[in-house]
This record gives sequence, C-alpha cells and structure tokens, in this order.
Amino acid sequence: MPRSKEAFEAMRETTRQKVEAAALSLFARKGLSVKVGEIAEAAGISKGLMYSHYPSKDALIAELVRQATTISSEHSANWIDECDTVVEKIRKISTMMCGMFTYAPIGIDYFMFMTQVGMSDFQVPEESWYSEERPNPGETLARLIAQGQMEGSVVPGDPMQLSWVYYAIIQGMCCYVITGMPVAPDPQMLNRVLVKEEFLQ
Repeated sequence: MPRSKEAFEAMRETTRQKVEAAALSLFARKGLSVKVGEIAEAAGISKGLMYSHYPSKDALIAELVRQATTISSEHSANWIDECDTVVEKIRKISTMMCGMFTYAPIGIDYFMFMTQVGMSDFQVPEESWYSEERPNPGETLARLIAQGQMEGSVVPGDPMQLSWVYYAIIQGMCCYVITGMPVAPDPQMLNRVLVKEEFLQ
C-alpha cells in the first residue's frame, strides 16, 4: 500500500532531524572537518539519503547556524522582555545558561558548534547569520550591561568586553562537558561577573 503524502513528509522530517542531530553533535566535538560519511553513519542512513536532504555539507552547516542563531536570539528576547530591571535580566540569563548543563544539553552542542564555526573559515550565508530579526546575544548583553552601568547595578568596564568574558566562561564550561567532565554551575557565579556585590542576592 503506497504511503500517503503526510506519512512520506513525516518520514523525511524524521530523517532530517536525525541528520541534524548527528551533525550537530559531531561538529561540536570534532569541528567542521567531520566527513559526510561520518554524519550519515551516526544518523543511521546512507550518504545518498543524506544528500537528498542536504545537497552539501556546507548547506547542512548553514542550516545548523540558522537554527543556533534563531534559538539564541529567541532566548535573548525572552529574558529581555520578561524582567523589569537589568539585574533581574542578568539573573534570568544566568539561570538559563546554567540550566543548560542539567536539563538542556543540546544547548551545549549548539554553543560549541557555533564556537567551531567561529574558529573556522566557513563562510556563513547572510540569511543564516545574526540579523535585525535575530540579534546577536553577545551584543544584546553588552547593551544590557551598559544600561546597568548607567543605573549603577553593573560593574564598570567596557560592556562588549564584559559580555565576551561572560560568554567565555560559559564556553569554557561547555568544553569541560564535551570532554566528559561533570559541570553543574551555580547561576550566582555568573551573576558575580557582571552584577555589583550590593545587588546580588
């Protein structure tokens, strides 16, 4: 009995998700030099079937970048919109980032994947990178830091550099997890990087 169009599309979507999950994990751990055959094997499919979903490895990387930028931008919008004060917003993002290590490990893969992209010479298509619709979380945090400094609740320093330091700590913890070391960071640790002592709880 021939499959319905809906069943066929559901199968294609399942296969696509397997490819993306396998690629994301491999790229995060081994870099972008991972071969197409390795991805197909990890996904449990043939290289031919993989190419029917993505015409090239570059197209797959670009799609994963698009996903990463979309997810991170949406989360940034949430912690900006849901809280009133700068300190509350910083607490929100610290809690979210630390929670990634216990209940959302795929976030670690996305984080490390984007690190690998940044260290490579991969040319990300404009439509896959950060944009006005998908703002860069690092730049968003820098603007938040500048606002907090004006209010007197955030430590002094160049806002962009402080944002880099904040995310570099998270990146370092992700590296520990990727190499098999257990990490369960306390959000207060991250808050101390940006928030003045008298505003910490």
